[in-house]
Amino acid sequence: MESSDHNAELVDEHRSQLIQRVTMVMPIADELLAEGMIHKEMYSNISAARTDEDKMRELFKALHSGGNKVKSAFLSTLRENEPHLVQDLEFHIKQGDQQENTSTATLKYKEFIRGEYATVQEYNSLPGEHVKLDDRYTEPLIIQKHRQQREREEEIRSRGQNFHHVMGQRDSEAYKSTKVEWLFDPDEHGDIQRTVILQGHSGTGKSFTSQKIMSDWAFGRLYEERFDFVFHLRCKELNQATGRKSLMDLLDYDQSSSSMIKQVLHQSPERVLFLVDGFDELKFSLDVPKDSLPRDPWTQCSPEVTLSGLIRKQILHESFLLVTTRSTALVEVVKHPVRYAEILGFSEEGVKVYFEKFFKQKQHSQQAYNSVRENETLFTACFIPVICWIICTVYREQFDEGTEMIQSLETTTSIFVEFVATLLKHHCQDLGQSALTILQGLGKLAEQGMEEQQVLFHHDSVSQTVSDPSKVPFLCKFLQKKRVSQTTMYSFMHLSFQEFFTALSYMLLGDEEAQEKVRELLSKVRHGLQHFHLLPIVQFLFGILNKEVAKRLEEKYISCSQGIWTQLKHFILEVIEKGKEDQIVRRTMQLFTFHCLYELHADDFVKEAMETYTDINMSGSPLKKTDCWVLMYCLQHCQSIECLELSGCNLTAENMKILLPALQKCKALVLQVDDLADDDLDGLLAALGEGKSLELDLRNTNVSEKVQDLLVALTKHKTRKVQIGVKSITRNTADKFMSLINKAHGVLDLIKLHSCGNVALSVQLQKDGVRAPQIVLWLKVPEMKMICDSIRTSGYSLTGVKLRVRRVADEGPFLYPTNNCYT
Repeated sequence: MESSDHNAELVDEHRSQLIQRVTMVMPIADELLAEGMIHKEMYSNISAARTDEDKMRELFKALHSGGNKVKSAFLSTLRENEPHLVQDLEFHIKQGDQQENTSTATLKYKEFIRGEYATVQEYNSLPGEHVKLDDRYTEPLIIQKHRQQREREEEIRSRGQNFHHVMGQRDSEAYKSTKVEWLFDPDEHGDIQRTVILQGHSGTGKSFTSQKIMSDWAFGRLYEERFDFVFHLRCKELNQATGRKSLMDLLDYDQSSSSMIKQVLHQSPERVLFLVDGFDELKFSLDVPKDSLPRDPWTQCSPEVTLSGLIRKQILHESFLLVTTRSTALVEVVKHPVRYAEILGFSEEGVKVYFEKFFKQKQHSQQAYNSVRENETLFTACFIPVICWIICTVYREQFDEGTEMIQSLETTTSIFVEFVATLLKHHCQDLGQSALTILQGLGKLAEQGMEEQQVLFHHDSVSQTVSDPSKVPFLCKFLQKKRVSQTTMYSFMHLSFQEFFTALSYMLLGDEEAQEKVRELLSKVRHGLQHFHLLPIVQFLFGILNKEVAKRLEEKYISCSQGIWTQLKHFILEVIEKGKEDQIVRRTMQLFTFHCLYELHADDFVKEAMETYTDINMSGSPLKKTDCWVLMYCLQHCQSIECLELSGCNLTAENMKILLPALQKCKALVLQVDDLADDDLDGLLAALGEGKSLELDLRNTNVSEKVQDLLVALTKHKTRKVQIGVKSITRNTADKFMSLINKAHGVLDLIKLHSCGNVALSVQLQKDGVRAPQIVLWLKVPEMKMICDSIRTSGYSLTGVKLRVRRVADEGPFLYPTNNCYT
């Protein structure tokens, strides 16, 4: 029986509603008067009131003076006279209590989730080590459009900046780009799908995204208005479940909230989200007869039957479901309408954000990101978050140790090997195959694809080399439309991984067979541009023979053939010798050669190979930052260099700084640098040294304060050709200009000087009957006058004078070559 205090509290709490809604006022007052609960004077006041609301106000005065006992008697009398009114009030009271209890249970559960999901352990975490989830998680690129075959090929084949441009196209409305917070929003037709399938390749961040969803919901940053409860079911953990389990048994939650969670599941399933993470990792099949599936979350069945009931919407069909998976296996299980979305990994901006989050010091994040961005293969692979983590982890260790950048630049092969080792350890334990067996199958498939220049594979051909390919994390499985049907296809994550596994496959063969395979590969590379797509395989082979990489592979029982090493050594020495005689070989193979030597990182052999060089001509080969590091590494192993030519290489001032130590070794130097500032000149002047033959092109540079220092420094060299861009000309500059001409008389062939002028002058100087340098000037009229005055004062005569005044409509500098630095 309810206490009078409780009843009185209820009457007081709902006073306004009772005044408005009670109609049987006088019958209630009659009973209270008969029971002696109110006095006759109060009764008379109630009776005299005109309306029911006025009568109730007078009655409440009587109830208030009588205390809790009278209020309780009033509620009992009201229940007899207007039972529906009391039931309605009690229902809303009960509902309010339930909402309060639900809110309390939700808060307790969220607190539990925040403790569980706020931090993560990384692959290399020691016991007790963890990092904050928000310090690592970076939003991935998610699209909802199925791509055509040509679009997938475009993604797989493109590299570097082109690859990220393609990814930028995917991040658009045309591909239905979306975000996690929009996954349950209405589609273009206004429909809300209660099941979302989130697919993605291994290492693209599916599980990380799942953890982020749980954490953000618990912190009130995601789905707060949509879901009262979000439950996380990890399929890897469900594999360990035994016996009969209900859905409630499989959920992970604070047991003190159990009764309220049951109530919410029963009364408000539409306020619940189930997140099933890693569906492809399930060991058991969900192909269960529909009539054997449970219909509620309390029925205990085998784990596979219970999970099948949830995914197939036999349990809590009004609830919401988010399933992450690698494969397309869910197509066979889920028959009801679903929304499909695919995680593609990081966009270019995502890669940059990840680096910024990883490193505490902005300088380190910028340095690491810039280095990787210049390495086409690694920058492409960075769309995979695990690759980003490996690279950042390696760089952080080297920053902590204070390692010099030239030493800390990791080889591409070493990063790929670490990636493969990570996936083998953490994503392949349950495949029932040895790591060696998995790698052998992948290697055969990769090699076949490279021979046929094929990047997409049909299921039948893949099954011939790879056992249970849908479970192998290095392959991507997807459905492709083929006329009126569908076909299952596979690919490697990117062409670069296919090239890597091809190189690795040779190390998994017997020594004799491996040498024969490599002999065929090198023979193809030697004979024609049509086989240049095989060059990355050769470069990966050199990387695999790197001592540190080889040691890492030996942990996986992969040994590197000495016979292959001998073949590669002869091949690279042969290419070097051929490049000295054949300009086409030099242009196409020289930078590749240096990258192979860098990947090998065998100092003794690199020294042997580089000692064969007398002249190194890189002119016409654009150099990225990574190319400069590689070139610097190789040049360090040269005792001296007769001539180094670096014109037409798009060499920036920043990249030039990398090469400065090597420039000192060069007896003759042809150098073209863009974007050089005054502050960069000191380093350049120090590196140039004295006495060397020099051709210097700084025409795409504007120096001013230090131009005199530069002109003085050039007098100490056997300067042959010089092009300099300046911001302005002073009398002092003109004097130093002529001093250079005088000192280099008989050696200097050409000197060009230009600023933002509108008068062009080309002349041939002569002095004492001896032909002197050709001068080309593009200056303002006062500057031109200063130079010409200095020329006459120095005793030079002018021949072959060509003068031109630039008009507004003129384009481009007068007499400046377009394809060659010096003419």
